[in-house]
Amino acid sequence: MKLRASMSLSLLLLGAALSVGRGARADRAPSIDRAHVTVSVAGLRSDRGAVRCIAYDGPERFPEGNQRVIARVSARPAGASATCEFAGLPRGRDIAVVIHHDENDDRVFQRGVFGIPLEGYGFSNDARPILAAPSFDACKFRPLGERWSVRITARY
Repeated sequence: MKLRASMSLSLLLLGAALSVGRGARADRAPSIDRAHVTVSVAGLRSDRGAVRCIAYDGPERFPEGNQRVIARVSARPAGASATCEFAGLPRGRDIAVVIHHDENDDRVFQRGVFGIPLEGYGFSNDARPILAAPSFDACKFRPLGERWSVRITARY
């Protein structure tokens, strides 16, 4: 009986420790090698839906794949703009951000004939697509400070 109670207490403590560890990783508390990146999105055509911001740390399958996605954040638009806050992105490494104005809030990037976007989109460095999405290199930036700001204008 004493062994069973001791084992139950050990499992309870282990579960609590794992929960705390998960929470700490999810919050990504700022550290010396992390940056808080604020993405200001302007030029939205409406305040409907959500603005989805996705951060990548490499060019593989950029900007449509999930291979190099390091963070996702959503924000509600207001006054034709929105702000996405990324806490704990790697400092001193190349990052590129893609935004999607999901006006109908269905979590799908709507496209029309020939893949032409029907909802707003944008890229860091305000990189412009020419017949295809811009490359990771055209969109990348390197946060060097503890706080970094990026501005993106939505395109429709």
